[in-house]
Formats: sequence, C-alpha cells, structure tokens
Amino acid sequence: MRGKISLDAWCWAALASWLMACVPFLAGAEAAPASSAPDGKPPVTFNKDVAPIVFGHCAGCHRPGQPGPFSLLKYEDFRKRAKQIAEVVEKRYMPPWLPEPGHGDFADDRSLTREQIDTLTRWVAAGVVEGAPGDLPALPKWTSGWQLGEPDLVVKMPTAFQLPAEGKDVYRNFVFPIPVSARKLVRGVDFDPGNRTVVHHAFIEVDTSRYSRRLAEKGGSAGLGGMLLPETATMPGGKFLGWQPGKVPHFAPDGLAWVLETNTDLVLQLHMHPSGKPELVQPTIAFYFTDRWPTNTTYRLNLNPLLIDIPAGRKDYAIEDSYVLPVDVLLVGISPHAHYLGKRLQGTAGFPDGRSQDLILIKDWDFNWQGDYQYKEPVSLPKGTRLAMHFTYDNSADNPRNPNHPPKRVKYGLQTTDEMGELWFQVLPRNVSELKVLGQDFYGHLVQRTLDYNETILKENPNDAEAHTRAGRARNYLGQLPQALEHFNAAIRADPSYDRAYYELGVLYLRLNRVGEAEAAFQNVVRLNPDDYEAQGNLGLVCLKRNDLAGAERHFAAALQINPQDSVAQNYLSQIKAAAR
Repeated sequence: MRGKISLDAWCWAALASWLMACVPFLAGAEAAPASSAPDGKPPVTFNKDVAPIVFGHCAGCHRPGQPGPFSLLKYEDFRKRAKQIAEVVEKRYMPPWLPEPGHGDFADDRSLTREQIDTLTRWVAAGVVEGAPGDLPALPKWTSGWQLGEPDLVVKMPTAFQLPAEGKDVYRNFVFPIPVSARKLVRGVDFDPGNRTVVHHAFIEVDTSRYSRRLAEKGGSAGLGGMLLPETATMPGGKFLGWQPGKVPHFAPDGLAWVLETNTDLVLQLHMHPSGKPELVQPTIAFYFTDRWPTNTTYRLNLNPLLIDIPAGRKDYAIEDSYVLPVDVLLVGISPHAHYLGKRLQGTAGFPDGRSQDLILIKDWDFNWQGDYQYKEPVSLPKGTRLAMHFTYDNSADNPRNPNHPPKRVKYGLQTTDEMGELWFQVLPRNVSELKVLGQDFYGHLVQRTLDYNETILKENPNDAEAHTRAGRARNYLGQLPQALEHFNAAIRADPSYDRAYYELGVLYLRLNRVGEAEAAFQNVVRLNPDDYEAQGNLGLVCLKRNDLAGAERHFAAALQINPQDSVAQNYLSQIKAAAR
C-alpha cells in the first residue's frame, strides 16, 4: 500500500545539479560537427540521434501541461541541460523506471537501453551538436484529452480540495457517487488528476455499501485522511486501477470487463505534495463501457509480511513471504510497495519442476516513483508454483531517503514514516471455475499472517483491544473457537467502548448458537455505533432464530435505512414479507 515537497520541487532535487543549468555550459555549443567523433564512430547530433530518444522517452512528461518541471521539446531546451541530463540518465534517475532489465518483460517500459544512454553521453562529449534541420523528426502526436478516446461517462470530484502551501505529504480519500442508472460493464478507466503539479499518484476503488461515504461525512471535512480504507472499499475485478505520471491506460481484453453496480461510490485515494503555495485539486475519472459480459476475472494476491521491525542504523534488514498456488494461473501484472527505507525489492516464481524465475527485481527502490507493471505477455504459472517476495531495507544514515535524522527504530504501519512491504500479483485463473478455490485458499494465507502479526503485537502490549479483536477474528475463521472467545473478551476488558470487539463476539456467539449472548453483543454494537448496519442485520438473524418475525423485520429495515444496498437484509426482508402474505 503511502512530508515532503511538491512534485516539481522533488524533481529538481532528484535531478540534483539541473537547478544550476540556467545557461549553456559550452560556449561553442553551435559549432559544426567534426567528420567523426574522437572514438572513430560517426558523429552524434541532436536532430538525428538524440531527438528520437527524447521524444520517445522524455517529452511525454516534459512538455507543457505535464508533470515534468520543464519542457524538452526543442534543441535549446535540451542543450542548456545536456551535461546534467547525461549524468542523471547514466545513473538511471531518469526516465523514472524502477524494474531491472531482464527480470520481467513489461509493457510501456520507459527505461533507456545501454545503447541509448551511450548515444546521449557521446553527444555531450562531442559538443552537443544540433545537426542538420532535415534530420529532426516530427514531434509525437500526443492525444489531447482522454488517452483512450471519448469516454462513456465522466465523473468529476464534486468539490475541489485545497491543498495547503506547506507541510508534509497529504494522503486523502475522497468519496463521491458514480451516477449510473443501470448496471454497467467497464472495459477501461482513465484519470485526470486535475492538478499535475501536486498530485503524485492515485488509487481508484469502489464501495457499494456507502460505508466509506458515511465515514467521510462523519469526519466533518473533505474525505478521509490517511492510507487506511474500510474493507468495503475495493479495486473491482482484481484490477490495478491507479495512476502515476507516465502511466498509459489500457482497455481490458475481451471477456475481462468488471461490473459497475448502481448506487456505487467511487473512493479516490490521492497522494499529494504541497508546492509552496495553496493549490486546488479536483480530479476527473473517465469510464469506458462494453456490452460483453466478463467470461473470467483477474484476482489480486498480496504477499504482505506484517512483522516488520527495523532497528536504527540497520542497512540490510530483510523480510520474506511466499504462497503456493492451488490452481493454474496466468500472471498478467505485478505491483511492489514499500516506504522510504525500501532498498531492494524482488519477486520470484519457484516452479514445481525446480526452476526459479524472477518476476520483478528493483535494485534501488524509490517511493516517489512507485507503480504497477503489466507484462507484455502473461507469465504461465502452474499449480504448485511458489510465489515469493524478498525485500531489504536500509535504515542507516547513508540512506538519503531516510526520513529520520538520526535514524530511529521503524515498525510496520500505514504512515509513510512507518514501513510496509507488499507485492501484489494480478493473476487470471486458467479455469474460471477455480476462481473460488483460489480466493478461499489465499484468504486462509492472509488469516494466518494476520494472526501471527497481532499475537506478536499482544506480546508487547497485552491490552491492545484492536489486536485482540483481529487475532480473535482469525482464530474464529480457523475454527479455534475457545481461543477466539478469549481474545474478544480480552479486547472488551481492555476497551469497553470498542464496538468491533462486541461485533466479532456476537458473530462467534451466533456460530455457537448462544442466541441470548449474541443479542447482547450486537445491542452493545448498536449502542456504541448506531450506523453499523451489519449489527442491525445480525439482530434480525437473532430474531429469526427465535421465530420473532416482527422483530426481524424491524432490524432488517433498520439495516436498510443505514445501507440501502445491504443485499442480505433485502433478501431476508423479502422472505419475511412473502411469508406474511
């Protein structure tokens, strides 16, 4: 899964001495080329050799209206920064592309080949010669407006958010409705950040429950702060719906559209950099529909070790996680994530026949240029393949990206000054009927990781109500009911006002058919959180177990008043009304 300075300011910092390149660095920049370069190779000119590289790899961002802090469309633009450009290209600071070549064949690769880098350095060494005007290629024809063409639906954030002039990076989640009157099949999404100066990246999720909307309204300000979203907000259809500068949107292949229901809220998570002056941010999202129903759907697997505890000064702290696929899949995309201490990020596949293959390798992670990557061709992963991740972190003073000076102990957490380690795999089951098998099996993996993490937390703080509740929920899922009950009761003792502990306790009591105790637990939830529609629905189930149809109808109606999209409450209420006829 995420303060500093504006995107423009960051680019200047990342490109180091570019700030000083305000005048030509060579007085003879316009001198005529020699017949050959000192190394005996043909002379390199901007128009013939450099411009094709610049137009293809740099100008997409370095042009008016795009996030690059200056334009690189003309020889003069490039000439006055030539030496510095050669330096940052040689160091692979630019173009921003983190995956190591040869460790995954990705679409829309922005990186330069060794030959292209050598061309730039030879051009600088030879005197930044412009060359013959007839050799200059035409500028690329960039799409004006939406990259995927005319959309079927455009949704704009209703009110602009004012980003403060100064301060730390801002993570904010904005919730607003997607206005469709009937179910739609989405084959593509495009994103306009509304202010490319300050928007660093975005994640697009949806919520059919209105729970995210209620949380945002309860907060009393625009959207929800932080990186943590409720479980009801998800990326639909196993997609990677996000935006970073330079990302190219694509239509989903035929048969892989995702379903957009009516009364769905869009949950837009933005990472924004203050720019030094107040900025308005008002993104717009474009949707593209199709009539073809999905015949399969992608699924997102996430390797996410939670037991991260990096000592101050440690340069090579490592975390690992793995998961064995229960079915045959095609790997279509991958997305790594860490914070500022991340250094080397690797994902591998260990095949049943003993072979091993890198799926991605990043040798120098940079939090500011995180992204997701689609493979040019899907990678076939048979049943029994072990997906693995191995990340290392540098928490020393030698790490220029370390936010702490001097370094301090850093543990797992959702703030950017905490650390995370995630590797997302976007996979497509070869057999659509096995999607449920994959989902259930992988959920068991997540439950075990959650249990390990929260019970480790409890060794340090036995009175952490949230950790007890999460551990109890995991134990309940694993069928370890006495241990689950112990955790829930411990959570309530630690914090009698924590409504989720009562809710999970009620679920467990229902499973044990201890109806009276379940009712008391859910009543405590409603007392503490009147907007919990699931607690109202469970009180309806309690009434059904007692054959109290009137009470059940009252509670299911209350659940629907809070969340009109609660399909469980709708179903039960329909059955009750049908039985009363």
